[in-house]
Amino acid sequence: MQRVTLCVDDLARIRIIDTLGRHVEAIFAVDALRNTQSDLLRAWRRRVLAKLAHPGKELAQARRLARVSGGSREVLSAWSSDATAPDTAHSGTSGLQRAPLTAAVEEMCQVAVRPHWKRVHAHLASAQDFRRDTMCRDGIEALLNSLGPGIRWNAPVLEIHSAGMTHVKPNGRGLLLSPSLFLQGGAAVLPSLPGRAGSSPVLIFPDRPGGHHCSLLDEGRSSASAASRLPQESLAALLGRTRAAILHALRHGCTNGELAEQLGITPGAVSQHTGTLRAAGLISTRRSDGGRVVHTVTTLGRHLLHAGPDPAEPGRRLGGPFSRDTRPLPPCISALSSRAFGDR
Repeated sequence: MQRVTLCVDDLARIRIIDTLGRHVEAIFAVDALRNTQSDLLRAWRRRVLAKLAHPGKELAQARRLARVSGGSREVLSAWSSDATAPDTAHSGTSGLQRAPLTAAVEEMCQVAVRPHWKRVHAHLASAQDFRRDTMCRDGIEALLNSLGPGIRWNAPVLEIHSAGMTHVKPNGRGLLLSPSLFLQGGAAVLPSLPGRAGSSPVLIFPDRPGGHHCSLLDEGRSSASAASRLPQESLAALLGRTRAAILHALRHGCTNGELAEQLGITPGAVSQHTGTLRAAGLISTRRSDGGRVVHTVTTLGRHLLHAGPDPAEPGRRLGGPFSRDTRPLPPCISALSSRAFGDR
């Protein structure tokens, strides 16, 4: 079991990010390639292993990385320390020093993660939004208990039932929470961000898509159909394609001008569509200190962004895979008039 003891200052400094980046996901892919139990990863694993099996030097470092006996966590430990100790050799990773280890991780990223990164990142950003909403709605305790079945808040200790016996005490530095698609075998704890000694410890927790998201790792040739099943694309049938794109773009807040530039539409069209979304209670609008009009997504809008149940799973939870919230979509969504949400 791993433990993270959090003081009051740590609890006040908990932050949630979407990802530690492609390369960390590539490191976790080392273990994911060995996991023969996951239906989600089966087709992806077959394709990646087939590419790694090709003879030649093109992916030699990635093949070497895939054979590391200690798996992803050993590689992550070595890679994290490499960021600050470039000349250090790591016996646990077959003596790989910084240059070959970095090259190996980059090769693994190219073959296993980068072809799917746009969709993977969208999923992780959605997981980040859901956890933020959980914290705002139900508090920090609910957030910590929503990170997975092997993670439990037993104040003042966050208990993580996974490999390792580490005990981390941030002592006021806070805690960074990051979802991961490829992480296997429970959550992982890093004493700090890779290459940033003294920064907040990081708790990386698995966030598995399921059901209608099984196409998340479709090959590039199927990317159009796979992308059409992303939450923001699935909203098009309800909101209209432009309004669905606006709602997704507003997850982190935007002005009219930023929306117009990002989506390639006129400011007038932005005003019209944001007015409709605001009237439906999906976004809110305020004026910043600098006088700019800023739109943000409401809790109701976030629920809609995260929804997308399988036809075989009516009433499926609104958020991440470990949510205990099994409520259907709020009634006001189904009551919205077709006139308000006809595509224009």
